Amino acid sequence: MAAQHTWIDACRPKTLVAAAVPVAVGGAVMWSHGKRVDGSDDPSLALAYCLAFALCVQVACNFANDLGDTLRGADTSARVGPRRAVANGDITPAQMQRGIWIACVLALVVGSPVGLLSPWLALAGVLAIACALGYTLGPYPLAYNGLGDVFVTACFGVQATALTAWAAFLATTCQCGLHGGMPWVPALVAGLGLGLLADNILVANNARDYETDLDAGKRTTVVRFGRGFARGLHALNLAAGLACLGLVFGWLPLLVLPWAVWQHRGFRQAQHAGDFVPFLAQAAGLLLVAGALCVTAACLGLTPKEFWLSR
Repeated sequence: MAAQHTWIDACRPKTLVAAAVPVAVGGAVMWSHGKRVDGSDDPSLALAYCLAFALCVQVACNFANDLGDTLRGADTSARVGPRRAVANGDITPAQMQRGIWIACVLALVVGSPVGLLSPWLALAGVLAIACALGYTLGPYPLAYNGLGDVFVTACFGVQATALTAWAAFLATTCQCGLHGGMPWVPALVAGLGLGLLADNILVANNARDYETDLDAGKRTTVVRFGRGFARGLHALNLAAGLACLGLVFGWLPLLVLPWAVWQHRGFRQAQHAGDFVPFLAQAAGLLLVAGALCVTAACLGLTPKEFWLSR
């Protein structure tokens, strides 16, 4: 049986930021843009279930990626970057398959209280797990067909943020009879912003793995269009992502803009696989800080209240 630290490493703890931040920001959207009344329920428990579900799905996705990339030949000895458990023999494929099932079952268990709020939330949760597994496994793996960036932006951004806000809304309103007020527009816009920032983690990963992905037939957008495209996408994600967060939460999240510019300058100068390694952690760090500033803006009442964001 693999050692405990091996399983912890296989969870890829740094990537868990991409699961946690949308949940926090989804709650902040509901707090700042949703309509509440005195006596409404506290959504904290629903948010906790959403967080646990998101973390389990992220771990399942990471396990599936570790297994799928090894089976498809994308993770080899030539690969630059963190050690992969299955490829290096630290965890057997059978053990990793069991780990994937355990993570998925845990996701269903911890997410079930939220799923009971609405059948649509339950369906969305099942689809989230299916997409996480289908990222690198299955007959049409998304990562191998140039859809990884769409997956990250949609699932770890738009879906996670908007559905968390909706779960908080339902938990707040189901027992007190409050109707209307679900802030769909700010939830979707904020989710898009987070998804674009989270995608830069993948962009850096794919820019690093360009040569090995090319040899393995993994047709990421970087393989399809080159590292020059990755540099342009990195800039677009930063600019559009922060703009979306600024629309919903005001000026406070834009405090990370100088850091974003500094990151992108370094990303543009990177040339070889090893040069892109630091930008995975940097992208995760920027996502975390931007999300924290969004939550802070909501708590301090600094979010804009324009009419188009009221629902």
